[in-house]
Amino acid sequence: MNQTLKKLGKEELYSLLLELSSLNKENADFLRLKLEKNPEDAIAYYKKKLRNILWNERINLREARKVISDFKRISKQPEHLLELMTFYVEIGVKIGEKYGDMYESFYSSMESMFEQIVKILNDNEKLIPEFKSRLDSIIERSCEGWGHKDTLEDIYEELRTGGKQ
Repeated sequence: MNQTLKKLGKEELYSLLLELSSLNKENADFLRLKLEKNPEDAIAYYKKKLRNILWNERINLREARKVISDFKRISKQPEHLLELMTFYVEIGVKIGEKYGDMYESFYSSMESMFEQIVKILNDNEKLIPEFKSRLDSIIERSCEGWGHKDTLEDIYEELRTGGKQ
């Protein structure tokens, strides 16, 4: 396929991209955001998608996590991914504050995302100061139900600070 694409002219490529983007919304979103010059616009777009999925009568955690997966294909910058992942968990905290005790799989999803955040930060220690206060706030505001807060604290202990554990 790569060789075939290389043989196409500019107009043919343009037509192909237009046709691809018209096939489904995800393709159109991907192309629009991949071509975007400002990554903050893409982050804002995906945050809005997350907010709409999670602040819904029926929370769809699988769909929300797919939004983050889709974003990974657009940006390879760890700080962009961390922004979106942290936002996901922050929304989870707000949902808990508003509605009280949630169900176990909800907390498990938040905890696994929090764990991924810590792993990425440990691999990119220079980003820790940028996200540390937000992680502190997540733990501070998280509920006690299902051992959620304790689990977040245990995960947080794995975060390196300046190379020290």
